Amino acid sequence: MADPPGDDVLVVPPIPLASGSLLEPEHDGPPVRITKVEVVVSTEDGGELRIPLVHRHGAWWAP
Repeated sequence: MADPPGDDVLVVPPIPLASGSLLEPEHDGPPVRITKVEVVVSTEDGGELRIPLVHRHGAWWAP
């Protein structure tokens, strides 16, 4: 069995991180349907990690 991550390692909790399927635009107009939600993590060395969330049961969950 793998060792659990240390205290400093990023962990995304097993709870819904967002809910809903529509997004209101910043300006006038009807809401638009959401097709993808991601958590973007930027690192001090200029790297970037994109964690796409999964749509289940009306909410967006970590994979």
